[in-house]
Amino acid sequence: MLIDGMKGLGDNIYQRAFIKAITGEVYLETPWPELYKDLTNVKFLRPTTNLRTQAKNINRNLKWSERPIGYFKKISYVRFGIIEGMRRTFNVQNKEFDLPCFGGSPVEGSYIVVRPVTVRSEWNAEARNPLPEYIAQATAQAKAKGYKIVSVADLEDSKEWALEPIPVADAVYHKGELDVSELMALIAGACGVIGGIGWIVPAAISAKINALIVCGGQGGFNSPELITSPCMDLSKIHFLVPDNFCKCTQKQHNCDKRITDYDKRVTEWIDKLPSLVR
Repeated sequence: MLIDGMKGLGDNIYQRAFIKAITGEVYLETPWPELYKDLTNVKFLRPTTNLRTQAKNINRNLKWSERPIGYFKKISYVRFGIIEGMRRTFNVQNKEFDLPCFGGSPVEGSYIVVRPVTVRSEWNAEARNPLPEYIAQATAQAKAKGYKIVSVADLEDSKEWALEPIPVADAVYHKGELDVSELMALIAGACGVIGGIGWIVPAAISAKINALIVCGGQGGFNSPELITSPCMDLSKIHFLVPDNFCKCTQKQHNCDKRITDYDKRVTEWIDKLPSLVR
């Protein structure tokens, strides 16, 4: 099967569950071949992308298969939500959402991974972001509880920047220092993750770790029911959704992102962590 896969990191973590369900040889166009490294029937094709972080990972991988001639199945999800959309375009039922083993974490101890709120000039979707102060508040509460805070991003002047207030962290990897294998090993070894909608959602689900996901706006694409599925184990995933969750589909929109009793709800999540730490 020849597959023109989705290009985002989070999309590829979701996509892995469908690739696993395909029998026979698979040629997959993806910027993230590491996510499928244990699937011996999958060969990887070098994709074309204008997005910076994807291009960096493509250039880390020098061994690509020769592109075969034939019809490529295009993967997307459009209006159906991620899982249902992928089911329709793959035309297979997904297997378990998981990750291959990436070895030990680059960080020791009991830590929580935080994704600061950022904006990318190449794909500016500020409407989706949660309020930056919400991520900073949740991080401060986790740190006060005694957890080490590890903040990850891939910032670059004029291309991607973090919005104030930036969460206080004990270890900061904001220049894309961690490759995808190290990043997934970091996630797998964490006591939890804190951040907005993005790749941390499928990563936390697949690694089976605790996650506090703070929603912003653009709910027409990014509401919890559209980015998850009842077929997933969501027992460790906790969404905080704005009171007046905006269901727009615009990248820039003045969505109302306020959440009532935010501090209290974060505290309730953090107070449950000690009994859930792996």
